[in-house]
Amino acid sequence: MQVALIKKPEIFLPIALSLLISGIAFGGQYLYLLAIPVAILLGVIVFLKPDVLFFSLGFLTPLSINPHDAELGKLSLALPTEPMAALLVVLFFYVLLTTDRIDPRLLKHPISILIYIYFFWLLVTTATSVDKVVSIKFVIAKMWFIIPGYFLAATYFREPKNLFRYLMLFVAGMFVLSCYNIIHLAQYSFEDKPSQSTMQPFFKDHTILGAVSAMVLPLCFGLFRLSKSDVVKRMFFFSAMVILIIGTIITYSRAAWASIVPALLLLLVFVFHIRFKWVFTAMLLVMAYLFMNIEGIITEMERNKVAGGDDLEQNIESISNISSDPSNLERINRWACALEMWNDKPVFGFGPGTYMFEYAPYQLGRNYTSISTNFGDIGNAHSEYLGPLAETGMIGMLIFMSLFVMCMYYAMRAFLANKDKSHRVMICTLACGLVTYFTHGFLNNFLDTDKASFIFWPMIAAIVVYDLAPHPRPLSTGVEKGVE
Repeated sequence: MQVALIKKPEIFLPIALSLLISGIAFGGQYLYLLAIPVAILLGVIVFLKPDVLFFSLGFLTPLSINPHDAELGKLSLALPTEPMAALLVVLFFYVLLTTDRIDPRLLKHPISILIYIYFFWLLVTTATSVDKVVSIKFVIAKMWFIIPGYFLAATYFREPKNLFRYLMLFVAGMFVLSCYNIIHLAQYSFEDKPSQSTMQPFFKDHTILGAVSAMVLPLCFGLFRLSKSDVVKRMFFFSAMVILIIGTIITYSRAAWASIVPALLLLLVFVFHIRFKWVFTAMLLVMAYLFMNIEGIITEMERNKVAGGDDLEQNIESISNISSDPSNLERINRWACALEMWNDKPVFGFGPGTYMFEYAPYQLGRNYTSISTNFGDIGNAHSEYLGPLAETGMIGMLIFMSLFVMCMYYAMRAFLANKDKSHRVMICTLACGLVTYFTHGFLNNFLDTDKASFIFWPMIAAIVVYDLAPHPRPLSTGVEKGVE
């Protein structure tokens, strides 16, 4: 899909103006003026080549920089991706209102309806929020993550080559970032402590890098399988797979490592064509077993005294250490706070985006760790499930849980309905990538960042596209030129 909105020479005026302002900014002390030409140029791209803007999002997301997170300034905005996403929101509504390129079936799909319910509930809980400014900012950010990442992406992905193109660009961005992190960490002999920050300024810390790397690993494998006829792309995806495996290991993110196991199990589900009802039944039985034996499991975990360190085996063993590992104990502290906050406001919660500003008074003395803070000014709930529970009540948590179940259901349905092998490989790849994050979400939450959102939501969009059109054209690794 390509939508050219202007084709006149007047576009050179804003470009010339941008260059002029850039020169003034660099020549003086008013560097913040650089935001003006950047905004103008992005606007020009939206009108001339919106396709370029959308696909650039894939490559640039792993390489974007948040000045606040990188301690480069007070601006808490991922650059250039979040301004790009905001412009793509405008583009989506323009296309929706003035063309027929948006598939009505997409807008009526059950996952789309769940997203409408999610936004409605965000607005309701924003109205009851303890900090309405924070909640409004949170909702706006969610809009520019989900509308381009899901609705606009699904429109592009109706052409299978565009899906391959976006995923390839995201993998390329992660490949560059992972090489940077490996080279940087090598200067510290690949030790655990430095690994928490060597990916800066592109990623805030090792946990989010681990989460995104784990999501992208299945993509590398799937795209490698789909590139049999293209030696160059096949070599690239194999190289990316090796680099990302190394990169995931040296993040020392135990949650990322653990999230790969469910992806491997899901792969077996697809290989043996196991239907969703049996998978869902198995999940319920496992949850019931864990619930009935929770006390014994906790007692056994408390006996584990192995703490994390530079040794890989030691780090794996420390995953279940809830007696002395500071990271695990702090996670339990945040979860306990989320549950207590929900107990206080069970229906509407404290409001979207407010957890990090409100959890401090709910910390109990016995849950304090060496990395706890009395100010409650750093971090979040460390859970995509308990975070919404505290901020938007039980309904908020149920919405995310429903998204998990529905994504798996429609992925399996599309897989069984599609007879083309290349499409089956892609559907399996997408589902395995998503399940890494849905399981990782029990331990961390990163969907309030561009890094996770602009691969998570496009993968869901792709599954919906396959569900709507179970018999598309055979997948090609080429690139669609677009239609004027």
